[in-house]
Amino acid sequence: MYTFGPNFLASSTEKTFVERFGKNPAEFTAPTITLNDLLAQAGVKTLDFVSMDIELSEPKALAGFDIQRYHPQFVCVEAHPEVRQLILDYFADRRYVVVGKYLRADDKNLYFMPR
Repeated sequence: MYTFGPNFLASSTEKTFVERFGKNPAEFTAPTITLNDLLAQAGVKTLDFVSMDIELSEPKALAGFDIQRYHPQFVCVEAHPEVRQLILDYFADRRYVVVGKYLRADDKNLYFMPR
């Protein structure tokens, strides 16, 4: 992870993303777990809503999430241009569609529902 301190709001696993806000961000290591493993450990069987805003790491997190198993009815994902197509492909491959009615009010996030 890269950050400019514990209260910095744009920390990311992508150094180039954090460098948009200044030079020489601090690097640190943190333990990770897939969403599938986290949900299994917590005993979660279903999800109604998923929201994801993790500064360019959304595709990495989605790679460890079996959306067909949990089948959320509504998903909101922040989609920076660098990762937007990867996010769109993930959901299209899993038969989710973009809910376009929110795009005029919110151009940072994409909203999905099962087809």
